[in-house]
Amino acid sequence: MIDSLRRAWNRSLAVFRGAPLDTDIDAEIAAHLDAAIEDNLRLGMAPEEARRRALVRFGGVARAMEEHREARGLPALDVLRQDLRYAMRTLRRERAFACVVVLVLALGIGANVAVFSVVNTILLRPLPFHEPDRLAWFATNGGKGGLSEQTYTVSAFEEFRRNNRSFQDVTSYQTFFNSIQYKLMGRGGPLPMAGVQVAGNFFLMLGVQPSLGRLFTPEECQKGAHGAALLSHQFWERQFGADPGIVGRTIEIHAAPADITGPVTVIGVLPASFDFGAVFSPGMQVDLYVPAYMDFWRTWGNTLAVVGRLKPGVSMARAQAESDLLFPQLKAAHKDWWEDYKSTLSGLQDRVSGKVRRSLYVLWCAVGLILLIVCINVSNLMLARTMSRGKEFAMRTALGAGRGRLVRQLLTESLALSGAGAALGLVFAWAITFYLAHQNQMTLPLLATVRVDGAALAWTVLVAVSVGAVFGMVPAFKLAGGNLQEALKDGGAGMSQGRRHERLRSTLVISEVALACVLLVGAGLLMRSFLRLLDVNLGFQPAHAAAIQIEYNDGGNMARRGPVLQELLQRVRALPGIDAAGMSDIGPEPELGVRG
Repeated sequence: MIDSLRRAWNRSLAVFRGAPLDTDIDAEIAAHLDAAIEDNLRLGMAPEEARRRALVRFGGVARAMEEHREARGLPALDVLRQDLRYAMRTLRRERAFACVVVLVLALGIGANVAVFSVVNTILLRPLPFHEPDRLAWFATNGGKGGLSEQTYTVSAFEEFRRNNRSFQDVTSYQTFFNSIQYKLMGRGGPLPMAGVQVAGNFFLMLGVQPSLGRLFTPEECQKGAHGAALLSHQFWERQFGADPGIVGRTIEIHAAPADITGPVTVIGVLPASFDFGAVFSPGMQVDLYVPAYMDFWRTWGNTLAVVGRLKPGVSMARAQAESDLLFPQLKAAHKDWWEDYKSTLSGLQDRVSGKVRRSLYVLWCAVGLILLIVCINVSNLMLARTMSRGKEFAMRTALGAGRGRLVRQLLTESLALSGAGAALGLVFAWAITFYLAHQNQMTLPLLATVRVDGAALAWTVLVAVSVGAVFGMVPAFKLAGGNLQEALKDGGAGMSQGRRHERLRSTLVISEVALACVLLVGAGLLMRSFLRLLDVNLGFQPAHAAAIQIEYNDGGNMARRGPVLQELLQRVRALPGIDAAGMSDIGPEPELGVRG
């Protein structure tokens, strides 16, 4: 086995060390010929005759060289290397053609790889948690309404966590986190932050371990305990210069309600791979995580989003059946729950990306059609170029080149062009994904984690090989079926004048126009749907409405809040140009959270 691997390795190296090895065999052949010539001279032959007899006896230098190359190396790989070198020489002579083809391919392949990276991140790649297939999302009343239809009261969360048998653990976070305004004090002025209150077991259940420090303890999650906080990795780097000494340090936080206002101890820094906003609140960057004091939120109604981890071997259907039996029993003991209070379970992956799955697949198909149009365009260019090289191929055939070798040469040139286009397309794809990952205004889940990764590189290789084969096959088949000898005849029909050639080009053009029409019709339908969406009656005129966020610190005295806010509302209504004004503790938000 080791000897076979060693021989294979030596054969592979011989392909790339051809020049030194050829020099050695040339010297060896020359030595043999010189010895044979000397023997013939001693027999009394003339020098010319002695050399001729030695060459005849040797049997041909060129044939011996070829046999030696085949014996020492890998013939297929050596032929491929020769084809690549010849392809590079011909493409260098036609730089304009090569640049146009590579640029067109780069745009088509780059768009395809960028969309694949988005689809892979949002739909194909598992969520960045431990065993994400066991994570379930809870929704009240089927989850068909707004946030209140997908969240739970503290009592419902506690009862289900205590009484269920299908889940290894159940956790939650405070959904309406935008109702609390966090500010970091003591660092050159109040610094606004985005914070989320989470249950004490939130990170442990998801399988997220801090890169520095530790997670919350049960004591820190009780009302009245000394404040504790976890920092996101990005906020730690941006605000504290990635100082590892931040763990254990006390920072001053101002927030309303007053339960979170005051000094808190930084107990840890979460890993860079954890992005709460990308999963649970697209478009939001969270800076701070603090324990959710359940006693404070107990009277606030449906405020908790609930996530559970199934026990090993328990299916979602079994957990749903248990939930359907358990919730009516729990509701009998809680008269304050809604009449139709129940729990609809779904996989967290489906909850995060399910609503965008169809749209992303449609987008992926659209860029696939664009890439197919690119292939047809390049096939036309390659076909015209092949026809113009008719005399070259005919001459190579006359010199002994087989038709299969010519077809292989064309496919090698096609693969070289598609490889160059894929390399440039990767640059385009990286730029596109980098731009998308930093667009906080877009509320696609997991968009902030989009990148060109190993799967995207593998997809690029697959696309490059497929595209090279597709647009290289048309001229290759044309060459295989054409009459090469006609190209050598002056005044002959040639390869570019036959009816078959015209029919082939017409077929390519018709296919290109048909695919373009499909794309155009699809784009038109999407535009019409978008315009109809804009025409939906919202019940008010958004162009004539304005929202202002008010920060008010009542000092912990909630009885003062109502009169002060009512007075403020009356003054706003009295302003010139104001027809009506109202207040809400939270404005319209995305389904899984709010923007920071």
